[in-house]
Amino acid sequence: MKKLLLITLTLFFVGCSSKQSMYLLPEVTIPTLTNKTFQIGVTKVTLPSYLDSDKILIKDGLKLEELNANFATTPDKLFTNRAITELKKLLNDPNVFLYPWDVDSKKGYIIEIVLDDFIYSNGEVKLSGSYFIKSATGLVISSSNFTYEKPANKNPDEIMRSLGVLFDKVVLEIAQKIAR
Repeated sequence: MKKLLLITLTLFFVGCSSKQSMYLLPEVTIPTLTNKTFQIGVTKVTLPSYLDSDKILIKDGLKLEELNANFATTPDKLFTNRAITELKKLLNDPNVFLYPWDVDSKKGYIIEIVLDDFIYSNGEVKLSGSYFIKSATGLVISSSNFTYEKPANKNPDEIMRSLGVLFDKVVLEIAQKIAR
């Protein structure tokens, strides 16, 4: 009887637990743009509040639907780390760090990325926002607003893959401006 109760409880708990996917941004092969050395500080990427809660928004007409994204880490850390990693690859430079650091005593850049919108609607993933490339003293050298769209289906995996591709376009644009 005890064995039967133990087996029943074990099956109950196994049946109640569900496997959840955790999302990272996909890896993309990126060419190196320059061999110059830069000191670059990347500020924490600013996100819309709804993206900070592990949700993907689906827009259908006037209705918004939320899908659970279950990011592997907090979304702001995920995007910030991705920007740092990709800038290191693109610029072939290990001197890209999380800002603040002692950039004032060095010649370098401070990168600020603000994501205003990330949404899936009408078969497309849309990412919009702005970025600022600043000198070590904080003077804005270059800034730009961006809106990128990529066709995708409503599958959360496809939406996240598209988001990664779109975010990489933003980082590539920043790296190209720095490499000039």
